Amino acid sequence: MRLASVLLCVLFSFVSPKSTLDGSSSHHVQRRDTKPKSNYTGVIGTKLEVFPTWFVSAGDNVTINCIVHNDKMKYGDKVYLHLTWTNMRPGNRTKKVLVSQPASAGIAFELNPVTHEHQGVYTCDDNGSLPEVYVHDWHSMLWVEDAPPKTSMEVMSHNRIQFFSNEAFTLGCQLPNDNAQWKMMRFNFWKGTVTECPGQVSSDHRLSSTITPVHLDPYILYWCENPAGDRSNSLNVSIASVATVVLESPPLPVMEGEDVMLRCFLRDKKTKEISFSFHTSYDKNNRLIDNRLGRGPFEQEGNFTLKAVTKADEGVYKCEMPEGGGSLDSWLSVKARPVEE
Repeated sequence: MRLASVLLCVLFSFVSPKSTLDGSSSHHVQRRDTKPKSNYTGVIGTKLEVFPTWFVSAGDNVTINCIVHNDKMKYGDKVYLHLTWTNMRPGNRTKKVLVSQPASAGIAFELNPVTHEHQGVYTCDDNGSLPEVYVHDWHSMLWVEDAPPKTSMEVMSHNRIQFFSNEAFTLGCQLPNDNAQWKMMRFNFWKGTVTECPGQVSSDHRLSSTITPVHLDPYILYWCENPAGDRSNSLNVSIASVATVVLESPPLPVMEGEDVMLRCFLRDKKTKEISFSFHTSYDKNNRLIDNRLGRGPFEQEGNFTLKAVTKADEGVYKCEMPEGGGSLDSWLSVKARPVEE
């Protein structure tokens, strides 16, 4: 989903309500309605948008928008929206209300520039002033990278970060020393919570955890941290809770000049067996990748190899099978090869 340092008390500036920015990419955190609607006289639909993205470097400019997109009963002038922030300080994650405004006005919160003190969980919800009105709450993590990270996290069991519901996978962090205070953490985009991963095992300077995801955990961010605030890189794991297809692509950034193979896997709805399909199409940034073997939109070998990748190959990839539909999106990151003297 490059940075380090001890997390300090937060200092935010440049807060200004304004309309949603046009022409910018955003990360939308979606969640299912878990509250009964029968007791509510009105429902307000909101969304949280992070421009240009939730995964940033120190010094970037970020705008966090909390806006209403559905208010049929016109409660927007009576209900106040909160933009709240929970810090990333290990062992002391405190919550703070940053802005509170009428829902009809929306909220735009600007971080110019972003620092390590700004990272954390941002939530868009209401203050409960009208208890008969249900306001959807949304969550996003603002992750400011360490450069370089203090330790490295990887997927030990697979060459992908997309998994089926109830498919076990193992994550590991190669620790810089034998300090047993390192913990593997995760952020649930659905629930907005930061928790420790279960069953963590420390051995030979490596911290690992085997996780079996459930369908209610569609997007989880994983990382390792210690009490001083040092962190590893992060892995944004996607769970195909409904889809029967997942994409295999490198979980970590690849080096320029390397060959990268993409593969698609299908899980049978009844038997739950995972198989490899020979008829698969691949998209990059929502556009079909040209078939380099000239056999139409589907690769007969089932996989697709990107030869000698460059920064131009970086982007969002997905695969699709005639018998199973499409996979979730997966980001392929390409890093520059070091200059040799």
